Amino acid sequence: MDEKSAQVFLPSRERCFERLRLARFGETVTCVHCGSNEVVKRGTTGKDAQQYWCKACETYFNDLTDTIFGHHRFELEEMFYTVKEMRSEPTAQIARDLDRDYEAVLNFVHQVQETSGDIDEFELSEVCEADEIYVTAGEKGRENEDESPRERGLKKKGRGDFEGDKPPVLTLVRRSDGRVRFLVCKDLEDADEDIAEYGDGSVILCTDGYSIYEDIEEKEGVDGHLAVTHSDTYVIGDAHTNTCENRHSFLRQWLAKFRGVSKHHLQKYLNFLALKLNSPENWFEKLLCYNVSG
Repeated sequence: MDEKSAQVFLPSRERCFERLRLARFGETVTCVHCGSNEVVKRGTTGKDAQQYWCKACETYFNDLTDTIFGHHRFELEEMFYTVKEMRSEPTAQIARDLDRDYEAVLNFVHQVQETSGDIDEFELSEVCEADEIYVTAGEKGRENEDESPRERGLKKKGRGDFEGDKPPVLTLVRRSDGRVRFLVCKDLEDADEDIAEYGDGSVILCTDGYSIYEDIEEKEGVDGHLAVTHSDTYVIGDAHTNTCENRHSFLRQWLAKFRGVSKHHLQKYLNFLALKLNSPENWFEKLLCYNVSG
């Protein structure tokens, strides 16, 4: 990237490293391998990351070790910019801003999105909601010489499916704190099992009257079921799916910014959205300090 563009778009490299260290270590750097604070500085890497030597386990590590930034050729300030802008800008625009290869930027974006799904995983407990939404998402980014764009999906009427380029998304909300999980499905035949997998056994699940939720209380992980038939009413006491509908409004508006998303990567996009909704104040810090080594 040229110097003029860097001044316009990018934060300083030094400030990026300072923020990364603060998010990962706080005031005292500790070893990423053993957790010891017997750490001394040992020069810097080619990317200006501070390198450290741990006296306790006798290993080296640096500011980028085991982070989402560790194995990419971009500069740290470029990756910070990408993570910030991927909230609202298509990847192609970010690549143009940085004057970087589109595929390389896309690979980094997908890694960030996938990592988002591993941060702060939670179980469904007590009163929860489940509802479905159908998202228009096709084969964006994939070429098929034997098929023209006009011959692709989106012709079927009624409820959509993954094969027809309108994959269903199950939205699961834990009502006690509003945390949300989005599940992209091939179809909804096994929706009850998909939902029950995340239940802790105490779940009272609120849904609409769709038949896929029938007898879900018999599944392990779910204790009870409250259904509301929307043709009659939308709320009966605590039985409603209003929180899911709220999350759907965010989902629709957010996906619209990207002018089309591949159905094969839709789950990654929704992982990132869920992180932003669940941690609106500190989602960026959680990405910074997440240990990708597991």
